Amino acid sequence: MQRGDTRAGWAGLLAFAFAFPFGVAGSLMIAPWVSLLAVFAFPVHGRFWRPERPPWALFGVGVLLAWALVSFSWSPHDDARQLWRTGLGVPLYILFAVRVGQLDGPWRRRAETALLFGVIALGLFLLSETLFDGAATRGFKLAEENGAVHGEFGVEILVNRSLGHAAVPLLLMSMPAALITWREGGPAIGVGILALAAIAAFSFDTEVNTVAFVFGLVAAGLTALWPRTMLACLFGLLAGAVIVLPLILPGLIDVMPDSWRAALPASFEWRLQIWSYTGDLIREQPWFGYGLDASRPLNGEAEVFALGSLHNVEALPMHPHNATLHVWLETGAVGAALLAGVLVALGGRIAAAPQLSRLQAIAVAWITVVYVSLIVFSYGVWQEWHQGTLALAATSVFFLAARHRPR
Repeated sequence: MQRGDTRAGWAGLLAFAFAFPFGVAGSLMIAPWVSLLAVFAFPVHGRFWRPERPPWALFGVGVLLAWALVSFSWSPHDDARQLWRTGLGVPLYILFAVRVGQLDGPWRRRAETALLFGVIALGLFLLSETLFDGAATRGFKLAEENGAVHGEFGVEILVNRSLGHAAVPLLLMSMPAALITWREGGPAIGVGILALAAIAAFSFDTEVNTVAFVFGLVAAGLTALWPRTMLACLFGLLAGAVIVLPLILPGLIDVMPDSWRAALPASFEWRLQIWSYTGDLIREQPWFGYGLDASRPLNGEAEVFALGSLHNVEALPMHPHNATLHVWLETGAVGAALLAGVLVALGGRIAAAPQLSRLQAIAVAWITVVYVSLIVFSYGVWQEWHQGTLALAATSVFFLAARHRPR
């Protein structure tokens, strides 16, 4: 047992256990909780700071983060809160994952138990909300948040949004939790966990969760067959997409047949409008972007056909709802190139890790594809509640390392 394992053990136990109530509340509290626990578990032993090999991928993350923070200096957005949340949050999320992931012995078992508790409890809650039409969340919105002022349709949107957010930590951590139960001889429990995640993914009118679950399942299945090859290809593909997708996506949208667009849900038609508008902005300032959090003041107007009529909507509501466009818009080609380099370095490091187990490879593929699906089709790159939840999922990957057999 390393020095400080007790504090790191408590940090892991509390983080995974409280993922359940914070997930029920919409997941927004996960990020500050993980940050606080990262400080609590701050490593004091020298070995932690002396890795066997230079962590080039982490150095790349540091350069990318520094560029994003510097870009705020030319951003038209004058609210610096995102600057502090990103600049302090990202290093703490990484610190939490690496430090708690190094746990071994009794504390690792306790953290794994807390992980299983949080995932199963959250899955059962979302199952109940699916069966009873979001009764608990609806009651809270009406009683505590004065949801009645939004009308019946508005309350429905608020309920589905909250439950869709609650499903994110379940989606990200369900596969690692299922793999832990499979390793321990309980495959039926693992199947049950994935079934709960599937039900949540297909509920609450949140199509992006459905897409993330399906893509994640395909990636996990392929990685089970070809672990290292799939991981190398996956990260290489993502690096290429960061560079290429924003350059070709607006053109693809322009030539999309009207019959295809008419068949899309209204939410995806709105996304196409957002992506086209963002593409126009990127072409005006491609190299350095508009600066961190610039998406908010760059908003415009668009029209979306829904429910039988045209509706005026925001052309850029808070962010582009596509990670590659988001990176290009705010940090430019420089930020995109840095991110692509980080993905290549990280993918190579993971795929070539000599102690990488098959279960870890599957979990990495699942988490990567689910998270990328969420931020490519819906959420913003800088949303800290997503990043904090990703830190919890990344921590669980360390728990799936091959165990050393006693001699």
